Amino acid sequence: MVGLLSGSVLHAQTWKQNRLEVYIGVPVNHYFGDIGNSPNSNFITSIKDIRIRALRGGVGGGIGFKVNPFISAQASLNTGFLGNTDNGSYYSSRDYRFSTFYSELTLKGIYYIIPESQQNYYYRIMDLRGGLRHINKPFSLYVFAGAGGLFFSATPNEKLLSRTSPLESPKPEVDDSKYFTLVIPVGVGAKYEFYPRFQIGVELGARYVATDYLDAFSSVNSNYNDMYYTINFNVYYKIPYQKLLKRSFLQF
Repeated sequence: MVGLLSGSVLHAQTWKQNRLEVYIGVPVNHYFGDIGNSPNSNFITSIKDIRIRALRGGVGGGIGFKVNPFISAQASLNTGFLGNTDNGSYYSSRDYRFSTFYSELTLKGIYYIIPESQQNYYYRIMDLRGGLRHINKPFSLYVFAGAGGLFFSATPNEKLLSRTSPLESPKPEVDDSKYFTLVIPVGVGAKYEFYPRFQIGVELGARYVATDYLDAFSSVNSNYNDMYYTINFNVYYKIPYQKLLKRSFLQF
């Protein structure tokens, strides 16, 4: 009888007990713009411009709050690098290249297509070694969208800095003085709970920005602003929300 009782559910939590979470992550970025890509690149044609040499890394983290089982709000900060080179691209003869350091601060809304389990069950049998036997519904899937600010500093190479703009150009083609722009992240993500309160996750998202100078270069023939994709590899921890606010009037 004791064995049966010890093999029963020992820990169950509703979504309200897991409303807060923090995470740290590693973003990997791929820039698309006027350097290193095909002529007239856009959302469709940029797919063929994916190159290993254009990948840049960073670090990130954030905090999330669950509004209900399907909707969450998340504030996040990523910082890292963007970069690319004309070498091996359609415009190889120009030999332009750049490196941009950025900090991205965003607020996102998250909608769960497959929500996190409202009750996670942890089974333990007689406290045997490896006692964690099962987590109910550990996988979740979501989409997200948001807005924020992007602080950046672009460093073009000498060949790009020495470029002479056409006389009829309505704007400077090379400008490394820009440092801030609006950023709109959209994408999809997934999580897997591997231990009570701990999850690993991956996000794939596009970052649309309101500038064409992430690379310090905006060709007179450019029809689109720069953009970049980010894959985030994250580790999450669910803060015991009920315990933190047990005696607080803010609990709801």
